Amino acid sequence: MQQLWAYAYRVVPPPPIDGLGQIRRLLESENAFAFEHARAWAAQLILEQRSTQILVVADTPAQNRAVNQRLETELHRLDAHYRVTDPIAIRGPQLDADARAG
Repeated sequence: MQQLWAYAYRVVPPPPIDGLGQIRRLLESENAFAFEHARAWAAQLILEQRSTQILVVADTPAQNRAVNQRLETELHRLDAHYRVTDPIAIRGPQLDADARAG
């Protein structure tokens, strides 16, 4: 049973659309790397009118990993103002299956 954690980067105001391409490529690359190495880490870019959010689901609440540093470096390059939420524990897929069986 794997414990998962969720947290988000909230960018206000949203970075320019033309700057999001590099962030999209970074997230796609990091998602693929985690998949290839059987690690639980995934991020999704969520575009809103007043903010941009990057939702992260990971196998650890740690937010100082190399992947976080690469993402934050890119946000700094865009001169984006952001904050990171505290991680919250969420159920992993196996925990959900066990709960339904019980």
